[in-house]
Amino acid sequence: MEGDPRRRRESFDAVADLYAAYRPDYPPEVISAVLDAANVVPASRVLEIGCGTGQLSLPIAQAGAVLTAVELGPHLAAIARRRLEPWPDAAVEVAEFETWPLPLAPFDAVLCANAFHWLDPEIRYAKTAQALRAGGALTVLAPHLVRGGGDDFVQLSQTFYRRWGLSDQATFELPTSHDVPPSYPELELRPEFGAVRRLRFETLRPFTTETWVGMLGTDSLVNGLDEASRRGFLSDIAALIEQRLDGVIMRAYLYEVISATRVEEGR
Repeated sequence: MEGDPRRRRESFDAVADLYAAYRPDYPPEVISAVLDAANVVPASRVLEIGCGTGQLSLPIAQAGAVLTAVELGPHLAAIARRRLEPWPDAAVEVAEFETWPLPLAPFDAVLCANAFHWLDPEIRYAKTAQALRAGGALTVLAPHLVRGGGDDFVQLSQTFYRRWGLSDQATFELPTSHDVPPSYPELELRPEFGAVRRLRFETLRPFTTETWVGMLGTDSLVNGLDEASRRGFLSDIAALIEQRLDGVIMRAYLYEVISATRVEEGR
């Protein structure tokens, strides 16, 4: 599966319940920045790409937007729909964004959290531009694990990544937040978009053995292992956290909020 991006992006649906239980929500300051960058206000028409189980969908709906979310996985979409039931102006459609027929009325904003990299690079900018009205915003949220907080865990865990075929590197180090290059730099060159803006937020997040192993159970590479290897890897990671790290680890996250304005055609 490692060499098949399509199968990797489809793997999340098989672990939808784990995804809902253990994928952490985004920090409040990050959510606020995303909604502000996209200019989401009551009655805004918003398209969300790859909503998963609704981690970003919920605050979009709570802001009073008219939300259409498109999700590839039917099990993920079903969970998102349940979370959005109190908001009648929020709908979730099961579809691949690249082939999903756009409605005639354009959107005020297109948002995508942690899924934009799965979209076909030849389609993602052209189609999001087509979906937007002039002056509307494309806003992408890109999270990264970075150095800080749990670096001892990173080093200790590499033995198990190599043992179970998840890494062929002799050593591994996470980048510092300063070393993470801007995501989607090609957006600056797209003629459909202008006024690209970038914000960055850093935070430390604690994980217990259960919550980290549960989150690892949603990882597309981990789910590419055969069942015995997957169980063995997760068991080794759980034992490491319990026996060597007192049952809790800290992980450092960098969140990028990238937004760009749809320009008028012909400009």
